[in-house]
Amino acid sequence: MFNFDSIRNMAELLAKKKAMLAACSVKKIVLLGGSSVLYGFNTDEIQRQLGKPTFNIGVNVGLGFQYLLDNVEDSLKPGDHVVLPLEFNQYTNPAYYVFGFGIDTFVHRKYWQNQAKYHQKWKLFFILLKHARSSGTPEKRLRRKAAKLTETGCYLGLDTQVRDPQVLRGISFPKTFQVTTTMQVIADFIARCRENHIQVTLLPPVFYAKEINYVYLEKLYAYFSETVPPDLFRLDASEVYDSLYHANQNGQTRITQKLIALLNNSKNREEL
Repeated sequence: MFNFDSIRNMAELLAKKKAMLAACSVKKIVLLGGSSVLYGFNTDEIQRQLGKPTFNIGVNVGLGFQYLLDNVEDSLKPGDHVVLPLEFNQYTNPAYYVFGFGIDTFVHRKYWQNQAKYHQKWKLFFILLKHARSSGTPEKRLRRKAAKLTETGCYLGLDTQVRDPQVLRGISFPKTFQVTTTMQVIADFIARCRENHIQVTLLPPVFYAKEINYVYLEKLYAYFSETVPPDLFRLDASEVYDSLYHANQNGQTRITQKLIALLNNSKNREEL
């Protein structure tokens, strides 16, 4: 059974988040990334504690980073603070990737206008078919319905652990560091933001993993002139919801407080 509801849901979610940003005319905090942002950070709580409009613009890493930017970058203004807790595979995925391809092809029906953005189109098509089959299970449909989106764009109330992280496939890290096209896209975006007086904080993602490649990640963040600890937002096994990049409520609460403390420190340094 093929079910493209999850692709349509991603398109609707992205449209809602695009509208959130467009409607805000004051300085704001914007968290950009994939679903680890969506599940990992309670932007309602960040907004409450920091007293500043805060938006969770996490959808899915499989959109591709440039696809996400094409939808939201125009709404970023001088004085904004962009936080980038990007999934590790965001840096190695193509800048326009499989779910962006799926939205353009099956939702917007604009494949021919957008086909030049995508490479290995048949491969993307077959990945989409595989996803359409696996995402159509009753379990995954119930999980999508259980997720409650707030006005700031995050998911709340996911207080149970649906999947044992020990049975999930681990995060794959490259053996050696190589600069990818998407890394260059991210670096160019950061440079544009800073030229436009938009503050940028590049961070590791919310994730669970038994082992991580510290050598690779040190080189990755050094490319962006960052020295952040790669396990800053690492989840405990009990804090995983249904994916290695998805926090349940307990994990989200703890990780959100860590980000609030970091943003408070950043704010205090700016004021000194």
